[in-house]
Amino acid sequence: MNYLDKPNIHLFVACGKYYIYDVCNNLILKVTSECYRHINKMMQSDKISVSEFRENQLVNQLMDEGFLKFQTIDTLIHPLSDKAEDLLNNDLHMLILQVTQNCNLRCKYCIYSGSYINRQHNNKRMDFNTAQKAIDFYILHSSQMNKLRFGFYGGEPVLEIDLIKRCVDYINKKAFGREIEYNLTTNATMLNMDIMEFLVQNNFYLTISLDGPENIQNKNRVFAGSDKGTFESVMHSVTEITENYPDYMVNVHFNMVMNPEDGYKVSNDFFVQDKRVNRYYVTATEQNDVNYKENINKSEEYYINRTYEQFKMIYSYFRGVKNGASPLVEGYLTNIKKNIADQLKKDASGYKIGHPGGPCVPGLQRLFADVDGKFYPCERVNETSEIMQIGDVDSGINVSKVKELLNVGKITEDSCKKCWAFRFCTSCAVYAEDGDKLSAQKRLGRCSSIKNSIEANLREYCVLKELGFDFVELENDEVLV
Repeated sequence: MNYLDKPNIHLFVACGKYYIYDVCNNLILKVTSECYRHINKMMQSDKISVSEFRENQLVNQLMDEGFLKFQTIDTLIHPLSDKAEDLLNNDLHMLILQVTQNCNLRCKYCIYSGSYINRQHNNKRMDFNTAQKAIDFYILHSSQMNKLRFGFYGGEPVLEIDLIKRCVDYINKKAFGREIEYNLTTNATMLNMDIMEFLVQNNFYLTISLDGPENIQNKNRVFAGSDKGTFESVMHSVTEITENYPDYMVNVHFNMVMNPEDGYKVSNDFFVQDKRVNRYYVTATEQNDVNYKENINKSEEYYINRTYEQFKMIYSYFRGVKNGASPLVEGYLTNIKKNIADQLKKDASGYKIGHPGGPCVPGLQRLFADVDGKFYPCERVNETSEIMQIGDVDSGINVSKVKELLNVGKITEDSCKKCWAFRFCTSCAVYAEDGDKLSAQKRLGRCSSIKNSIEANLREYCVLKELGFDFVELENDEVLV
């Protein structure tokens, strides 16, 4: 009897319809329930008989057309490995300066709060000489970019407003006519009219941390030394911006850190209904669990309310309604496009060489310079980890280190090669960092949750396509709330 290896596929069901994701061809196939059950039964066997597998007419047809093949990646290497050095020499997208590691708040979920491994607030600050070197390096290595982009980060960066002003003056003189974009993330408790005037004059994009109404904001975001809540102070700054700089409001948005224990609805209602904030754009992120010392509990109510808002988002699209959906899920459809639709567009011919989809080129998108002038891939990594340091302002970027982080899949090569979610993977080196090394065990520890999330996105994508949703519209920003 002839046997074949198990085909490289993933089976899933969405709203009573049956689908196969064909990994080798990078296609989603819609099949009959009979075909689905036949394949699912065969996949449970250690060995698959060719004749038994082909007993189903549709399976036989699909195999004749080149689907349901057994094939995995032969060579695991990131497709940008050979281009990394050239990209880092000429195409750096953004420089983020950590002007201080201090903060006037002690937010309980902050990565520097002491709740995370190896990170806590201190009085270290960046000196102007270090900032100059970082700025010069970035300008020199971004020659192919039409726009220079700078971010100022902390701690609370406004504590070093004088340094930021010196940096902006220096950048404006060094840019030689190139377009400049400035970004600042702040807790907004120290903003005053002088600072606001500076931000407005230099057209800063301002991100204000605000988690919701008073009881939610004050639960975690408190002043250092007093444990006093910050809601009143933040709202005072927001009111000042709205009243004194109405044209500047388009440059301001809120970043909300969602605590899954709070059930979602209260914060959602605040950003939808409160007239002080509902004209501003909001991004919502869940609390970071990387290197967090405790488990983050997520209530059932949280998932129910978030899913309901996602449903309203879809309903708004099909009804042609431009309001009514929550601003907290505004990126929901875009994420499905990015995570699934865009990945399915990629060429699947010659499925021989590749790398799991998670890593970007470290330092290329958001080169992060800490207070000491050390370079890191972005502001999300643990800057106390030697493995994450990819250079410094004096020696530049270590390309070999970059390539090691870029090809993080090598430490779990056997598992990655066989994984059906290979192309959709969102795991970068951040999730494998374990002190001063990359840990295969830590990387694999997230695989189950990543695959569950990808399968949920696949289901959502298929349901939306069945309903006639056009993901191309998202490229033209035509789906609005």
